[in-house]
Amino acid sequence: MKTIQYKFNDGTTKEISITDELYALHLELLQEEKRNHWKETRRHISLEYLMEQGVDIADHDSGDPLSAFIEKTNDERIKTALSYLSDKQRALIEKVFYNDLSLREIARQTGVSHQALSQQLATIYKKLKKFL
Repeated sequence: MKTIQYKFNDGTTKEISITDELYALHLELLQEEKRNHWKETRRHISLEYLMEQGVDIADHDSGDPLSAFIEKTNDERIKTALSYLSDKQRALIEKVFYNDLSLREIARQTGVSHQALSQQLATIYKKLKKFL
């Protein structure tokens, strides 16, 4: 028998004894949840992250001059940041963010492994972090 700690929404916790089979299933479900979360976030930067970094998302329909200025400023910051990347890095960013290709699709096209592309993106993100 194994025990797992279950945390309720109200913050309380309870230890539950379960069979080894259920424990193995529990671990498998936790791993699947992590993989699904990674799939959802691997190519996307959250709005909260951008806001923490000082990027303000303008409302395109507002017609507000301040919003237009902020949008233009953000575009300039992005262009400046991209100018510090190599041609190869810019091409990867374009494929991922502008062409909306998955890393697996890019890997198939280029013959570079998925892991290598992930590492390249991590390097790019570190480089761009100081601009965005």
